[in-house]
Amino acid sequence: MLKLFYKIFLLFLLILSSTLLYQKNTYAYHTLVRIDPIPHTEELIQKSKYVDAYEYLNYFMAFDYVQQNPQAQVLIKHINEKRHSLSYQSEKVLEGLSTGTSDELLGQASAIGSDFFVLGDIRDLSIEATHFLKDEEVDKLLVSLSMIGLVASASTLFTLGSSSVAKSGVSLLKLAQKSKAIPPWLSKHLEKEAKIIEKSKDISSLKPLFTSLENLHTSVGLTQTLKLLPHTNSLIDLNGLSKLSKRYGTKTTTLLKLSDKLLLTYTSKFKKMDTKTIEIASTYGTSGFVQLIKGGEKNFIKTIKRIKAYSKVGYKEEAWKVLLWIMKYISDSLLMLIISIASLLILPWRKILKGTSNNR
Repeated sequence: MLKLFYKIFLLFLLILSSTLLYQKNTYAYHTLVRIDPIPHTEELIQKSKYVDAYEYLNYFMAFDYVQQNPQAQVLIKHINEKRHSLSYQSEKVLEGLSTGTSDELLGQASAIGSDFFVLGDIRDLSIEATHFLKDEEVDKLLVSLSMIGLVASASTLFTLGSSSVAKSGVSLLKLAQKSKAIPPWLSKHLEKEAKIIEKSKDISSLKPLFTSLENLHTSVGLTQTLKLLPHTNSLIDLNGLSKLSKRYGTKTTTLLKLSDKLLLTYTSKFKKMDTKTIEIASTYGTSGFVQLIKGGEKNFIKTIKRIKAYSKVGYKEEAWKVLLWIMKYISDSLLMLIISIASLLILPWRKILKGTSNNR
């Protein structure tokens, strides 16, 4: 009887270890843990980054597990009340007018509004001239952009508004520079072009850049454009991002962050997948995107369905949590070792050895 239980135990150990090893490497449940957006949202609120806090939490509010969370509901209400208060909005408008930068759309609009006319360019050149006279650091890129802006203003007046895309592009870039959103490649490119434009008084060489910026701006809006610019390393990247934003719209920035840029790196693969599947994968962070790339869309959907089914097993999902813990902390090598030992012990060695000796 004891021998029977021993064999059953070994068989159970063998099946369990084999199942865990298969599940770990096929579905990787242990890596798929949904993101709780509350802690990061609270962190952003403490830093008074209400725009970022809203965008981040609002993205997750589309999913039931966050939407039904009372804490999330309270937070989103608090953020909305703050952003719609008169004192906050007035502060942001003045911020945009006086400094030419803001994290809120109202402030950004006022900054761009002043830049769209000669006033903004003259203001920025005056500020930088003051820095120069006081022997303080001068923002060379901002000076270059203001100079390009003056040329664009003259071109706009001369062509009766047909160069307005260039003017709005310059205004956007100035706002991006003040917001520290200009990537190194773009900074070098603009400084180089500014020297040529200063002599030629012709901004046509910047048309491809302005066109890409305009496309991106149209797809995701001003605030998102400023957040997406730092993710680029070249004009080709910017063009790619413009195309990407046409598919994902205002969710592009959040998806890029949650995927750790995997969305941009594997554009061709994700292009073939349903956007809803990609959004579900994003709630699991980078691991969700990795599993989506690794196993494909169909396999990922199966995994999610199984997670939902398995999570109902046991009291308050405790059995599922234990299984996840085992998969996360028990290595593949240990499971292989258990499988090997159990396989060796379960074999009827006496019969095998006896049969071998009889054959001799």
